[in-house]
Amino acid sequence: MIDGHQVECSIVEKMVQSLKQWEEQRKWTAFTEYCKSGLDSSGFLRVSITTYLQGRRPEWVESQKIKIGQLMPTIVGTIMAAGPTLEKMKREREEQQKRYREEEARRYEARQLREIDEKRWNKFREYAVNWDERERLLAFLAEVEARLATEGDVTVSDGTLRTWVEWAKAKAEALNPFGGGAVGMFETIAKVKQWS
Repeated sequence: MIDGHQVECSIVEKMVQSLKQWEEQRKWTAFTEYCKSGLDSSGFLRVSITTYLQGRRPEWVESQKIKIGQLMPTIVGTIMAAGPTLEKMKREREEQQKRYREEEARRYEARQLREIDEKRWNKFREYAVNWDERERLLAFLAEVEARLATEGDVTVSDGTLRTWVEWAKAKAEALNPFGGGAVGMFETIAKVKQWS
């Protein structure tokens, strides 16, 4: 653990291609050019940091000229330097996640505003349809009243014809978007929210 971050390392023996095994394989396989397996121990160590460090994977290999003891200060120094690198990577990830969340919140808010605007527009169009229907119904009721004058106020079911005309006028007037004036109509539209 370096600066609160786990730095994983690997210490393995370096392996080399075995010529002896290769010669033995050639005797029994029909496809010698495709079968080149067989590794032998080299007697040297390979040390590597397996934790991702911004695209790097530091590795040190012991050889006849450089022994592992000579590489240890470099290895330990690199491992110790991995802590601040990992901390920096963590901060960058957190900042990126924060930017993503903020952008997602902006997109969500914009989508909500578009939905509200669409619902308000639909409400406005509904008022226009209601206005047209109200005008048509009032013209129709004017014709019914003209006929009422010639036919007389007769009883139909549980009410007089005049009562039925008043009932129909009240229903037609309920469609009037200007009942509260233009201001009232737009105040109603402004109250339309996403879930209304």
